[in-house]
Amino acid sequence: MQKGRYYIDQELVGKIAQRIKELRNEHGHTQEYLIEQVHLSINSYEVGHKVPTLMSILKICEFYGISLSDFFAPINYPPKK
Repeated sequence: MQKGRYYIDQELVGKIAQRIKELRNEHGHTQEYLIEQVHLSINSYEVGHKVPTLMSILKICEFYGISLSDFFAPINYPPKK
């Protein structure tokens, strides 16, 4: 691996982005509202320009009152063999 380069699984990034959108929609929240509440780059996450850290995902989970397990369960990635 080259210095300064990191492995990014684009499929996983897309699934995380979709999950954030699903949570917002389930609660009837706009991107702007969620950004105001959690102070994160929700719009950048949802379009895949930025990859949220685990701490950012935790902050979203805390806001919606779910566990990390609840967040990732519907993603089911990578699929079990």
